Amino acid sequence: MLWHSGIIRTVPWKTCTHLSLRTTSAIPFRTVRFYSDQKDSGAKHTTPLSSQEQHGGDTAQQQASPSSAEAPSSTSDGASNHPPKEEMTPLAKHIRDSIKIQGPMSVSHFMRQVLVNPLSGYYMKGDVFGAQGDFVTSPEISQMFGELLGIWFLVQWQNIGKPSKVQIAELGPGRGTLMMDMLRAASRFKEFRNSISGVHLIEASPGLRRVQRERICGIPISEEQADGGSREGITAAVRQDGLPILWHDVFDDLPNECSLIVAHEFFDALPIYKFEKTEEGWRELVVDLEDDPASPYHLRFVLAPGPTQASKAFAEHPAYDHFKPGDRIEISPDSFRVAHEIAKHINKNSGSALIVDYGKDHVQGDTLRGIHKHKFTHVLTQPGNVDLSADVDFEYLRQAADDLVDCHGSITQAHLLHSLGIGARLNMLLAKAAAHQREILIGSYHRLVDPKEMGNVYRVMAMTPRGSPPPIGFEQQPQTETPSKSSKQ
Repeated sequence: MLWHSGIIRTVPWKTCTHLSLRTTSAIPFRTVRFYSDQKDSGAKHTTPLSSQEQHGGDTAQQQASPSSAEAPSSTSDGASNHPPKEEMTPLAKHIRDSIKIQGPMSVSHFMRQVLVNPLSGYYMKGDVFGAQGDFVTSPEISQMFGELLGIWFLVQWQNIGKPSKVQIAELGPGRGTLMMDMLRAASRFKEFRNSISGVHLIEASPGLRRVQRERICGIPISEEQADGGSREGITAAVRQDGLPILWHDVFDDLPNECSLIVAHEFFDALPIYKFEKTEEGWRELVVDLEDDPASPYHLRFVLAPGPTQASKAFAEHPAYDHFKPGDRIEISPDSFRVAHEIAKHINKNSGSALIVDYGKDHVQGDTLRGIHKHKFTHVLTQPGNVDLSADVDFEYLRQAADDLVDCHGSITQAHLLHSLGIGARLNMLLAKAAAHQREILIGSYHRLVDPKEMGNVYRVMAMTPRGSPPPIGFEQQPQTETPSKSSKQ
């Protein structure tokens, strides 16, 4: 779920543009406060989610939204009774100081700072997964998920001609649970296992690299390793079975070799830009200082008074002409770039890729959310302590890749897992499980495939070499969802 914070090199619609990461203007910005209900996607969570997540809307239009940022109340003697501002995190102070000097900050740059700032970014702190963290992912719910994805790549390896040498790569490997389960499944097929030259993990967090090494290689995290090291930290290790494990900061560092690539809940954490359609055209939503004593937060969203570099590069395209004033869209140039790099790698070296995330097959508006302790929270609260994510536009990823590879999907997670035989795998595990484990296994199965849980919310897209057979699960693709004319939510 991590990415490199380098310069954007590829942008939507195959146009190359270099952008400043900030948006500034001498004209006063229009204040936009985000308070409205977000439909629970079920993504990343194991407990009921709070409905208080921030979305767009003028302050004047938020009369029915109960929050601490409503109009200030007054005591009988006329004095204002405002809640205190929340405690300022070190990263919040850094962002505020930056905005004071350089002006309002793009949402994209804000997300980079919050998630991967080397000093206090959310993912740079180490393990944020599981019941004790802020969210739980599919691999953490059940071993069946990773095992079945391992089988998917086994079948793909066969589909592309059983190359004698292939590497496995994962973008944003989290705790390493998914890769561990995939390798366990692969080890049961000797010919496939012997073809694997190494495992490559694209991970920017030194803390998570240590967690991944412990999970995949069984090497404990020592006090010395936990307290020191460079930004890269761990770069290589070897499993007990002799399989080399290597870490990279960016996907571009992946060696030129036939590759089986998985990205599970990676693209949802890539930075986005937010735009709103006005009577004058598209305007960018940016992050500014919040000095209103009625708000507990130190930051706010504002609407740029005129076109910005980002709005001109990304939003002013004929594909978005049908939107109406008040509609919003979210665009992730980093997602486009990474998807293009994956496709370019497969086109050059052969292989396959599987992308699993929550999202739709069209552009959306106002899906950016904060996640803390398994609940939605305000996007701008406690920067560095809260995870940020946004729904993936799978059609956008397809546009980045379809001139280089065959793209398949998206399909639902439930459809893929059923195609891979999750029911049969469940029965095998139940036959060997103790009584107290059976209920857990059945519950995990339903969590993964139930349409009301993760089954339909998570979607899957595949990339394969030109002209190769359709991958398992994608032979007859279900009809994709037709986007609504408005992305305002």
